[in-house]
Amino acid sequence: MSFDLGVWSEEVRPSCAAARETYLRLCAADATAVRPSAHVAAFRTALETAASEPVPVAPPEGDAAGAGPASPGDRPQVSGDAGHVLVSMPWPGAADLAPRVVALAARHGLVCFDPQKDVVHVPPALRAPHALELRSCGGPTVADPDPETVERAIRGLSAGSWFVILEDVPGRYLQVGVGADAGRSEGGYAAEFRDGSPESHVRCVLRDRAQVVSLFARFRQDPAVRPDGVAWRPLWG
Repeated sequence: MSFDLGVWSEEVRPSCAAARETYLRLCAADATAVRPSAHVAAFRTALETAASEPVPVAPPEGDAAGAGPASPGDRPQVSGDAGHVLVSMPWPGAADLAPRVVALAARHGLVCFDPQKDVVHVPPALRAPHALELRSCGGPTVADPDPETVERAIRGLSAGSWFVILEDVPGRYLQVGVGADAGRSEGGYAAEFRDGSPESHVRCVLRDRAQVVSLFARFRQDPAVRPDGVAWRPLWG
């Protein structure tokens, strides 16, 4: 099984639905879905150069020989044309490789679509000023996530994907977690807000996922203000 990404150029920010349609058309070899771009060619050259270099991989458990170079099968497979690049990589290395591909696409001013999570990663030129960042288990950080992406991350919370963090400036964030890792073995959602100082770090427990979605929506509207409507309690003291 592979982990796949699609990369191409856009003049305006695409919706998730539009990016998904473009990706599917590209997978079906419809080259008319996008326009050729010199940025795509530069991205592909940079990606193939990076992929040709030895990649350290962890040795099997109990192997004292240490890490060694990755085999060709562990490296991303690249295809496409002058308008797009499709990247396919093995799942074991995706946690390390996918964020690098997303970051490389952003540096070249390109959109990167993740069909596994249905997420559009947009380059800096297509992001809003002072964009928030979304982090969750098992995927690259999403810069300037749209409301649909944030809600999907929250609704995807599970024992194996147990936290979601939406951060404004460093130290100002809203996060939610589930299960034992979040201190909620008995159920519910542990939400925390922090605005820099330890004194501003507060926590509440919510029972309904819709409450969590609403809480994050209010934070998106004004990250500098602690979302109201819930019973916050100081985390320390």
